[in-house]
Amino acid sequence: MIQYLPILSKNQEKKAISIPEKVSELLSDNDCKIIVAFSGGKDSVATVLYLFELGISKDRIELHHHDVDGGNSNLFDWKCTPSYCKAFAKAFHLPIKFSWREGGIYREMYRTNEGLQDVLYLDENGDKVRLTSKEGSSTRRKFPAVSADLRTRWCSAVVKIQPFSRYISSEYSSKEKHTILVCTGERRQESRARSKYKDFDLHSTHSILRKSYHWRPVIDFKEKEVWALYEKYKVQPHPCYELGWSRCSCQLCIFSSANTWASLFELQPEKIYKIGGTENNFGFTLYNKSTIYDKVEKGESFLNPAKVLRWKNELLGEFISPIIVDIWQLPQGAFAVEGSGAT
Repeated sequence: MIQYLPILSKNQEKKAISIPEKVSELLSDNDCKIIVAFSGGKDSVATVLYLFELGISKDRIELHHHDVDGGNSNLFDWKCTPSYCKAFAKAFHLPIKFSWREGGIYREMYRTNEGLQDVLYLDENGDKVRLTSKEGSSTRRKFPAVSADLRTRWCSAVVKIQPFSRYISSEYSSKEKHTILVCTGERRQESRARSKYKDFDLHSTHSILRKSYHWRPVIDFKEKEVWALYEKYKVQPHPCYELGWSRCSCQLCIFSSANTWASLFELQPEKIYKIGGTENNFGFTLYNKSTIYDKVEKGESFLNPAKVLRWKNELLGEFISPIIVDIWQLPQGAFAVEGSGAT
């Protein structure tokens, strides 16, 4: 293992971070493409900034965003997230690609006697590439389960992991030799389940010719180390952090606390109404014995009116603020404890 000391702010203690020897080899290989799964959340941003800290050339890094709403709608995610991701990529002179399952989470929830929808992505020219899904027929008509098991919490697998893997398999065909290092931003501090994740392994797209590896660079980072990288590079966090969200997961993440749901209802009630309508349509609720309205009723909004006034238009529209700021401050959601992301 190679020991690396991340550069933190003057008020924070430096901590040794181990880098597996194989990762060190891949980072030293200029022909190895580095693809960062980039949500726009703090840990994916920290992953990119950490690569900069390691001296990785920007021309080797590609950002990749999973659009959970299916490319042309908006329900489960923050409306500004794609524009925030594009703004970050532009500010740091990095390419960014987008992939999605057609129709996203909402379409998959309503799947009835049919197969999975096709996967689409934008190639380097900005043209859509369609990857046809396998034949087969089944019915979903369910919300994703509030579970660490990705078989029942299918939203992550169906609209993030699978489209990403299909993108890599298509764009980096195994007919040619490729070496790819996929970087994701999970951290052990986030949950008991993630505390057991490996820091390095083969990626699911690994093949005889396509050498694909999976590294979690910030897996042993504490949250203070994540924000320290933001501070050093003066990166404006995603607006949801400014309003108090602790995680930049899906806006309507099923792991949200009652207080988070109450805040969402105050901010954008039409989305809560749509989930409520879906509960009526399915004949069962997102949570056992509890409707989405019960959740809202039990919670208390944590929204700060001044923050809402400053950020609401961008949060629910297009992100237009500078990514690099002159004066950096911790957002309201830093070190917050309200549930607002998958565990």
